[in-house]
Amino acid sequence: MANGISQTKALQIQDGIYAVGAAQKDRAEFHGYSVSRGVTYNAYLLRGNNGKYTLIDTVLNECASQLMERISSVTEPSNIEAVIINHTEPDHSSALPEVLKACNPVIYATAAASKFLCSMYGVCNAQTVKSGDEITIGGRIYKFLATPMVHWPDNMVTYLPSEQILFSNDAFGQHYAASEAIDTLCDLKAALEEATHYFANIVMPYRAPTLKALQAAASLPIKTIAPSHGVIWTKHIPDIINLYTELCGNAQTAATLVFDSMWGGTAQRAKEAADELNKSYSDIRTFDLRKDPLSNVMASLATSKHVCIGSPTYNGFPTPHISTLIAEIEALKPPVIEYSLFGTFGWGGGASKKLAEKLDSLGLKKVFDLTRA
Repeated sequence: MANGISQTKALQIQDGIYAVGAAQKDRAEFHGYSVSRGVTYNAYLLRGNNGKYTLIDTVLNECASQLMERISSVTEPSNIEAVIINHTEPDHSSALPEVLKACNPVIYATAAASKFLCSMYGVCNAQTVKSGDEITIGGRIYKFLATPMVHWPDNMVTYLPSEQILFSNDAFGQHYAASEAIDTLCDLKAALEEATHYFANIVMPYRAPTLKALQAAASLPIKTIAPSHGVIWTKHIPDIINLYTELCGNAQTAATLVFDSMWGGTAQRAKEAADELNKSYSDIRTFDLRKDPLSNVMASLATSKHVCIGSPTYNGFPTPHISTLIAEIEALKPPVIEYSLFGTFGWGGGASKKLAEKLDSLGLKKVFDLTRA
């Protein structure tokens, strides 16, 4: 089995099953958050016993040429008889019009996805499937499980019972364009780090439906998890399942300390705040928003009980960096349940008061405030 990422050739992951997606190794941003190891858009091509093929998902439209080249390394694209769309977000579906120029397949999608395909691309002839449905294409049995709000209402996953492969779409994915696309050959620590970052910045607001989907997946015998981003899971399936179980839960114990500082005063206060946190927490992670990407902070908050925020006062408000952090906390809903504040102000305060009002409104409990004039 070949394992490296090629710009033009498919990767065979089992007999007659190929990864044919695309990679952007130099991409540094996705969905508004920073990525440091590139991005892949995974799609999968499966050969039937009739010599025809089924394509599961596509890629971002700007990478359509990579998709078509990799498909062509296996078969003529005209041999695609079916396309399964697990999710219609553009990074998984916007190359569909290019695929349809080369073939005339039956398209399978959830009812919500069918509506989105029609409105987004004018593709209005998808065959609707629902959770639990099984269909046979080219002699292979495909089973569909709806996973709504993981992380769009149209999501589903596709399972092959005979091969015990779960095509999990965004679940268990990572923004990680590893040189080796299989978990046994890549840097496992990096893959799990990127899975945490992906969860925290994309999936975290939907922990409850994700947990339901995780429980459904755990009931299946699975030898391979083939997500729509990042490496394919084989030997290390227990590691990614355990990670998701932790991330979907609320029993977090860490503290995240994050600050912004204009002239260094708030940065000096960070040591005092850390000393206070040390009374209750052994795991304290510190971030300086002038240096550290906000996406890294959100990844830390995904496993934190406490957030400690430091800000100087900026025209009566927290600084723009801190205001953006608060907006992300409100939108992504990390499992933190308590907060503390520290910071400085010169001729006029206000940052601490406004931060407390906002965090109180989000249901967090204040533990201490070390703001000084």
